[in-house]
Amino acid sequence: MGVGGTMLFSKPYKVQVSSFVQTASAKPEVLDASIFTRQESLAETQIVQIKAPDLSAISAKSFLVFELASGQTLLEKNPQSKLGIASLTKLMTAFVAYQNADLNKTFIIDEKAIINTNPSLDLLAGDEVKALDIFNAVLVGSCNDAGLVLAEYTASSTGQNFISLMNQQANNLGMANTHFSNVLGFDSQYNYSTADDLKKLISSAEKLSAFTDLGRRTSYEFSGSSGKSYYTEASNKLIKTHPDISAIKTGYTQTSGGSMATKVKIGSHNIVIVVLRSQDREGDTLKLKDEAEDDFSW
Repeated sequence: MGVGGTMLFSKPYKVQVSSFVQTASAKPEVLDASIFTRQESLAETQIVQIKAPDLSAISAKSFLVFELASGQTLLEKNPQSKLGIASLTKLMTAFVAYQNADLNKTFIIDEKAIINTNPSLDLLAGDEVKALDIFNAVLVGSCNDAGLVLAEYTASSTGQNFISLMNQQANNLGMANTHFSNVLGFDSQYNYSTADDLKKLISSAEKLSAFTDLGRRTSYEFSGSSGKSYYTEASNKLIKTHPDISAIKTGYTQTSGGSMATKVKIGSHNIVIVVLRSQDREGDTLKLKDEAEDDFSW
């Protein structure tokens, strides 16, 4: 039961600290597309492929590389495969909170919203914090307790079920192959998306400075009214060594593998790289970055 009696998980979901499981009967289909590239509206985008890519070393089950302004897809593999996306889920959690709650207000952390699963801020129940600080900690450090507390705050503010808001927003964005069953991305066969669908969410979030302003933050720190200081390191480690890279969101679970959404500056263009179910999310991202730089005329 959330703050003010608003539930975060609508029936028939069963909620546990270790995993959030939906009891629906149908398991989502996983598609198996082959690796290929797509040429679209090249005269309009002026991004022209000049050589065939070598994608054989990419470990990710699915990936998508696209130019942010035009939406032109450059490289892809299994972009419509329905896969667990781990903490990339929190990008939708943050997006829904941004759309529905006042992030400039402060609120008191409810003990029922505390979850001790890393990464964590070690939030103190009863402490008064600014919603924007919690929002930033979700995106920069992927903090689980911050994600749950942000969802509780939003649910309390709106009087609506937060999971329903997530799925409603997915529907509004045209994410037809996406479903959410929890706010953090814990493994569940009913919490999944596709690279193609994530493109729609990312494209919307990247129009907002609340998201883009955090892309180069290597850490985030703030204090509650209690005086306690909260600190988190950026979950995207590439931004420390690559000045042309900005973080969007990262994720990992043993079942879903590594996932990452990253923005890269190439000339005057911003490209986005999404990798799902990767054995080496950072390595795959850098290889796709190199391929995009080398295989297209910028």
